[in-house]
Amino acid sequence: MRVPAFIAFSMLTGFLVGCTTSNGDAGQSSKNEAQCAGFGFEEGTDAFANCMMRLSMRQGGTQQPDHDTLVNQYRSRSLARQGDDRYPVCSAANMDAELDITTGKWVGPNCQMAPD
Repeated sequence: MRVPAFIAFSMLTGFLVGCTTSNGDAGQSSKNEAQCAGFGFEEGTDAFANCMMRLSMRQGGTQQPDHDTLVNQYRSRSLARQGDDRYPVCSAANMDAELDITTGKWVGPNCQMAPD
């Protein structure tokens, strides 16, 4: 008689723990969305997604790459997008763009490197 009661209790406890974990994540996500919107980012844009990613990484303890690594990643993305009309040419006006001192050109996550 005790074994079925223990199994039922264990299942109920597991279900309740699962619910609280999910609600905690959803609550944090809502706070992050409100914070990014408060910064002026519009939902559905790349800038909003980047804001959400950075907040999530900060809360998860994941460290962002150092500046040189970031510029190298941006350089490779910007080079790969050269000639693609879907992306604007990188410039100082791009919020996430960085000046690549090895090439003397602007590079970024959402733009293409200026042609030579």
